Amino acid sequence: MAVTPEITGRNFEVTPDIRELLESKLNRVEDRLFDDVISVRVVLNVEKYRNICEIFIVGREQDVKVVQESDKSMVDAVNAAIDHVKRQAQKNREKLRDHHKNGAGPSELTDIPVIEETDRAAGG
Repeated sequence: MAVTPEITGRNFEVTPDIRELLESKLNRVEDRLFDDVISVRVVLNVEKYRNICEIFIVGREQDVKVVQESDKSMVDAVNAAIDHVKRQAQKNREKLRDHHKNGAGPSELTDIPVIEETDRAAGG
């Protein structure tokens, strides 16, 4: 079950089309790349000629923050930000998987030989 994103516009009115685009794409990304999403926040900002889309996804195992801008339109900025979220989440997910497979767990640390202090004290 996907979390409903909190969408905010700064100097920009969030239209129903933009809201629907964001919700559908973010739901797909959440379902495929995140295990447990706690919150999703999107800020759409217009400064002079720049359209800026910021996406913050807070998850149980990973957090993703993306800021993308476009000179053309807000839809381009949203699409660029979603693509960046996908890449970043995929990269983080692979790191988590590799870490769990190849990480030095407690069982690997028990193979290290231990020098006992009592042997040196008795011999000296």
